[in-house]
Amino acid sequence: MIRKTALLILFLTTTFFITSCEKNNDKTNPIGEPGEIGNIPEFNQLFAWDLFPLLVEDEQGENVLISPWSIQTALNMALNAADERTLEQMLAVLHCPKCPVNEINHQQSELRIWLEEKSGHPRLTSANALFYDDQRLLVKEDFLAELKNHYNGASRVYPFAQAGTVDKINNWVKDNTNGKIDGIIERITNEDIAFLINALHFKADWLKGFDHNMTRVENFFPSEGSSIQRYFLNADGEYLNATVGDFAMVDLPFRDSTYSLSLIKHNRPGVVPVDWVRELNMTLVNQLYEKLESNRILLSFPKLKLSFETDLPEALKQLGMTDAFEPQMANFKPLGQPLTGPNVYINQIRHKAVLEVDEKGAEGAAVTSIGFGVTSLPPSFIYDQPFVLILRHNRSNTYIFQGLVEEPVVD
Repeated sequence: MIRKTALLILFLTTTFFITSCEKNNDKTNPIGEPGEIGNIPEFNQLFAWDLFPLLVEDEQGENVLISPWSIQTALNMALNAADERTLEQMLAVLHCPKCPVNEINHQQSELRIWLEEKSGHPRLTSANALFYDDQRLLVKEDFLAELKNHYNGASRVYPFAQAGTVDKINNWVKDNTNGKIDGIIERITNEDIAFLINALHFKADWLKGFDHNMTRVENFFPSEGSSIQRYFLNADGEYLNATVGDFAMVDLPFRDSTYSLSLIKHNRPGVVPVDWVRELNMTLVNQLYEKLESNRILLSFPKLKLSFETDLPEALKQLGMTDAFEPQMANFKPLGQPLTGPNVYINQIRHKAVLEVDEKGAEGAAVTSIGFGVTSLPPSFIYDQPFVLILRHNRSNTYIFQGLVEEPVVD
């Protein structure tokens, strides 16, 4: 019996630097229309709001951090290896039933250009590769061509039986995550025939920085246990914000306003995150984006250093992608011919994400002017309890990061 191990590796590291603190009153269109990229961003959001609550429920009381864009990219690559009911289930989970795979490939390629090459200052880079042993799998040229043409994907042939292969794959991961992750594969078994890997890295400066002198130790209140003390970034200034029902959002743009970090909190007391996260969906979050207005507010949120790792098969099975993980049911014939067994199936999908948010790294950053007045105190947006974050590409509204902060982790 043969396995196809589709190892979808995600490692995102985001570092925010203070830049010049010029006042900018322009309101960025929250939900733009790039035009050439079709419906991939909408599928990205729908899939994100299917998967994210399942992981929050599974990890109750813990931080959750995923990259919907990375997972979507890896699964879209895998569509080219799937057929019949396996393909149908994967398309349904990705909210594109009956979609031609070649059209998904085209739209994915166009969106990648917007995210990576037309983003201005923020830097998003990605790398895709198929690692396989040609003594265990005869890969079809059509699959390799789609991987290369639409995903800039490389193909690497390594002898899986040799101990050094693990190091070679892990070194590729390290190189394509800017040295932020040393590796993801611990060992290769006799049943493993291929690894399909996606790696992402994001880095950007704030449009308006945060003054070091205003960073203070404050109490943060996790959903479980006692309060903890963490460093909070604080500002009094003009920020995009909105409220819809029990939810409040602040949207913090990066330089050039092509990407932003959205912070969403729930204002009704006594409701635990696993419950109020279930209320969030694409429609509600887009209502918040549509209502964003620039107003003077008091903003306070913790510095973040988050790391999350999970295996995705069980969540994807709950969403309806079942055949791909069943040795007797999976159909990945478009990938190629297994040489050491009868059938190919997915036996693991691993996902890693890292996110850092702080005010470091600014040389010559201007200091934000802070003024407090009793008679004109602006509204406060205090993120001292668990909150949701979304790091998105503004024009397409594609989610790069999505997370629940239960406990800010800072060294």
